[in-house]
Amino acid sequence: MTLIVHAVRDVLLVPRCAGCGEPGAWFCVACRDLCEPLSLPGDIPVRGAGAHAGPLRTAIHRFKYGGERGLADDLGSLLALEVARDLAQGVAIDAVVPVPLHRSRAASRGYDQATLLASAVASRTGLPLRVTLRRVRYGRPQVELDRAARAANVRGAFIGEAASLRRLAVALVDDVATTGATIADAAAAARAAGARSVRAYVVAVDE
Repeated sequence: MTLIVHAVRDVLLVPRCAGCGEPGAWFCVACRDLCEPLSLPGDIPVRGAGAHAGPLRTAIHRFKYGGERGLADDLGSLLALEVARDLAQGVAIDAVVPVPLHRSRAASRGYDQATLLASAVASRTGLPLRVTLRRVRYGRPQVELDRAARAANVRGAFIGEAASLRRLAVALVDDVATTGATIADAAAAARAAGARSVRAYVVAVDE
């Protein structure tokens, strides 16, 4: 679908929870309350709003593959809450940066879900949005690969605009993290673009 078709559909449809089907919201309060924040071990700090299971997994799948871009704000608000908690504890964050899809995959999907999530986080936290990373390798979807193959699949997949993140503490935003391979490669690109520190926030961690 085109962006216009998606936008019109979002306006005309009555929101119905992607997790449980109840009307009134794209992701309802009851399903949100089932999410328990967790972290992914690794060199890059990764915070997840919940585990990749249950209603949250269903919502992410519908957001990514079902064209339900209306979920971006509700799922992004979960990430914004984690970012706000870190800011309140004195964690330095200067900008929000999405971990992008390859442009051909974004075109076929009709949108880039990470950019929509990052935009929601930026608008809710007041942090600037910097869309400065590009995915230059069109690899297989990570979900199709085992853990051993995921790092190779994304190695060198991202580049950043030169000096676009100079001296900034960057919060990368993505939908799901499993091994952390995608986050690690995006973080390397952010550092090459000048970021002084990088951490990541994802909707779900796939343990």
